[in-house]
Amino acid sequence: MIIEFYSEGPGVLIEKKRRILFIADIHMGIEHELQKSGFYIRSRGQERITRICNLITESDPDMMVILGDVKHRIPGTSYQEFFELNNLFSAIRKLIPFIVTPGNHDPGIEEFLKTEEISKKEGSILDTTGILHGHMIPDPALSGHLILCGHHHPVVSLTDQVGVALKTPCFILGEVNSNIFPDETDEDESTRILMIPSFNELTGYGIEKIFRSPFSPLSRSLIIETAEILLPDGSYAGDLQSHLAHEKNAAT
Repeated sequence: MIIEFYSEGPGVLIEKKRRILFIADIHMGIEHELQKSGFYIRSRGQERITRICNLITESDPDMMVILGDVKHRIPGTSYQEFFELNNLFSAIRKLIPFIVTPGNHDPGIEEFLKTEEISKKEGSILDTTGILHGHMIPDPALSGHLILCGHHHPVVSLTDQVGVALKTPCFILGEVNSNIFPDETDEDESTRILMIPSFNELTGYGIEKIFRSPFSPLSRSLIIETAEILLPDGSYAGDLQSHLAHEKNAAT
């Protein structure tokens, strides 16, 4: 297995039988929803489409997987999403085959996709790698595999000796408790997850929020002691347990 990280996404490419590029949580149309709360930001949808196309060109994959939350509005589809989703999928189709694992923000996404471009919400196996958005209990078939997921939008704060902090998206890699799967799964098999950071630059959750108040089956099942933090370029940024302890001490 060959793994390549791309900070320009952020995204990750895994090469086994094929070179497959993974991104997550594009949240097209988020600006329209922010306007309802009084935040007026011009649409960056076309910039995101350009970034995705550039990432495909740079990484040269055989196919791409979007790990859910392609759109933002729930329920329904905003006028911004209607135009930008058509533009997004049209641009990708010109470059490469792709599939979407629908997320909790994706009701109605099937109207924009071909049948072969949609995978199961509960997850599926692609070249021995498990894929799902991350808001649902994973299919038992994913047990014992490396699982790639979105949904969590992890962000880590790095502080230097004088207290200057840098916040950056990050990947989280660790083992999950086998109890997340039904009893018939093999408890001796190790199942690891790689949480992919959000592709949308306006979203992100601090790791302390994700794991001190977990909001998904996978985040509740992560074995904290096994987890590592990786920066967008794949650089090791420390173990998750130490970062959580640091964040807790900084808050007191």
